Amino acid sequence: MAVERFLTHLGTVRSPHTVKAYGTDLAQFVEYALSTGIDSVATVSPRLVRAWLDSHRAASRTTRARKLYALRSFFKFCRAMGWRTDDPCAEIAIPTERRTLPKMLTERQTEALLNQPAERPLDPLAIRDRALLELMYATGLRVSEVASLDVNAIDFEQQAIRVRGKGGRERVVLFGQACHEALGDYLREARPKLLNLHKPTRALFLNADGGRLSTRSIHRIIKRYGRQIGENISPHTLRHTFATHMLDHGADLRTVQELLGHRKLSTTQIYTHLTLDRLRRTVNRALPRLTDPDEE
Repeated sequence: MAVERFLTHLGTVRSPHTVKAYGTDLAQFVEYALSTGIDSVATVSPRLVRAWLDSHRAASRTTRARKLYALRSFFKFCRAMGWRTDDPCAEIAIPTERRTLPKMLTERQTEALLNQPAERPLDPLAIRDRALLELMYATGLRVSEVASLDVNAIDFEQQAIRVRGKGGRERVVLFGQACHEALGDYLREARPKLLNLHKPTRALFLNADGGRLSTRSIHRIIKRYGRQIGENISPHTLRHTFATHMLDHGADLRTVQELLGHRKLSTTQIYTHLTLDRLRRTVNRALPRLTDPDEE
């Protein structure tokens, strides 16, 4: 059977998870085709493919996109085997998932968040948390990148940090004076008290036992301080906030892309929607006569 031969081939080039998912999708398609009287690869039409996809309208766009990818892969294999000369999926667009705008904090909310640890100025953990919050806001680092930082990654003279990001790619991020001071206070006053002399580590951020602070712990810390200002936030919220505030204050998109470590500019462009939406709301408040009545 054509589907079985395709899945056997797919197993040599793709993961078992993909083979299983595509196998399920193709089994559903075959059942649907048979129910309409189509029992041959050669007689599958674009109309049949569209009708099958329409029968899954209740599924998410991601699921429907995967089903179409499965069919495209299958018919590419059919062409290679000489069973077809065309692709009945060629003119069918991939369903795309609408991207939701990421949550971010206003500048006032950000200031309130960063000031929270200062209420416990003598607590080593609070000093650490202040440095952590300042660093994540100042650089837009991913939580995994922050957790993996070692002390020697920081260049205080240049106010820069060398980071290893996704795919092992290295980049340099910069930080400002507020972050410089918070990190300096942490390294002088708090980290030595948290460090376990019996198990020394080069990790920058330490937990109460002297070990490397985990990504899960960083999530908990950020959430705790977020609740104190009445916001449900995550480490990624600070990354989004960094990017949005950078663009708000005149940074160009390419610079923000490099600082965030995005491979594609299109990934960074979502932040322009945030800044444009905020600008539009500001204009509408300031000049209500220009507001589209349909938007009210």
